[in-house]
Amino acid sequence: MNKKSLKILFLLLLVFNSYVFSQDTTYFKGDLIINDANKMPITLKIIQQKDTTLYFLGSPSQTREYFPASKVKYYGDTLSIGIKQLGVVVKGLFNEDKTVFNSTFKQGLMTTDVVFTKTKQAFSYNRPQTPKPPFDYNIEELSFKNPSCDYTFHGTLTYPKTNKKYPLVVLVTGSGLENRDEEVFSHKPFAVIADYFAKNGIATFRYDDRGFGQKDTLLMKGTTLDFALDCESAIKMLKTNKHIDKKHIGIVGHSEGGLIAEIIASRNKDISFIVLLAGTARTGKDIMLTQSKKILESNGASKQEIDNTLNEINSMTFNDNSINDFWTKCFYYLDPKDYLTKIKCPTLVLNGSKDMQVIPEENIPYMQKYLTNKPTIKIMPNLNHLFQHCTTGNPNEYINIEETFSYEVLLLMKDFIHSIK
Repeated sequence: MNKKSLKILFLLLLVFNSYVFSQDTTYFKGDLIINDANKMPITLKIIQQKDTTLYFLGSPSQTREYFPASKVKYYGDTLSIGIKQLGVVVKGLFNEDKTVFNSTFKQGLMTTDVVFTKTKQAFSYNRPQTPKPPFDYNIEELSFKNPSCDYTFHGTLTYPKTNKKYPLVVLVTGSGLENRDEEVFSHKPFAVIADYFAKNGIATFRYDDRGFGQKDTLLMKGTTLDFALDCESAIKMLKTNKHIDKKHIGIVGHSEGGLIAEIIASRNKDISFIVLLAGTARTGKDIMLTQSKKILESNGASKQEIDNTLNEINSMTFNDNSINDFWTKCFYYLDPKDYLTKIKCPTLVLNGSKDMQVIPEENIPYMQKYLTNKPTIKIMPNLNHLFQHCTTGNPNEYINIEETFSYEVLLLMKDFIHSIK
């Protein structure tokens, strides 16, 4: 399941009378209830200027940006906001001392109450594992090209400061358009991995997905097979780097990134190892069916709702003229068996025991069946799809967990990589 499937854009700019607030900047925080199992924080930043007061509403779990409203009405203590291009209307009432804004949020068929409460500072998530400077290792910004794609990729190489060649890990993200840190809900798992590896004698290269931050729709036609070519192009570039031991280059892939690692390792003898973090061993269709059923059950969906969803997945058809269907069609039919059976290099397979997206009991038996290269396979207790310690494993927990990436998994990967001769 796409880790971004719950996103709703509703960010806006409000303007009203400047005398209401005496502070230069004021912050509010509320929660948008999506359903019984999901809520998203939204924030209101109010900046008082000389002749007017500017109101910004943001969604910190989605973006650091704030976006404007197309229509604003203020009368008494009542504020009404409309965003035409998003079909959003927010209307509410401030309390007497302007510390609470009780509002109703409407978008499409969804209507829900949101209570904004004044805070001392801007709301942000606590992510204690996110690396912070100064860094005691080298960092280089590099770029590369894939000959089959008219696009320049950008990424970050990290490696220890001592003067020698290092084993290299290329990090490959999961499904959806992601940056080099595989950032989701303010978590930066690839930055955490790169930081830990650099401190333990391992170089890493992580790069933004093709089209990240771009508006070129042609780039959106990329499929899993195309992304494998992107990674192979990065590896080709990195083999010429003087800090890299070109005989000791491997791939750590998460989710779809694991599938990409499987594809590359099956056809490149010079890949010295791969690590599959919730990598898949079943077709995309099977993954979509099992994860949808598991998550819907966890969210309390009825049997009828579950059956309807599974029937829709089973009967999916694809429009070759639709940009969104290029990736989905490829993933839907792609069978990892075609690649797993051909892998010869050392392989570490890790799955969280509470992963609801790549379910271990549905996935690991196929890994064991198809991999014939004596892989190391471990199901990690109480970890979810992002390899966080969790309660249920439901994706709605990701946002509220402070841990970004399990230390136990970092240690396992480090020891595995150093064991490769």
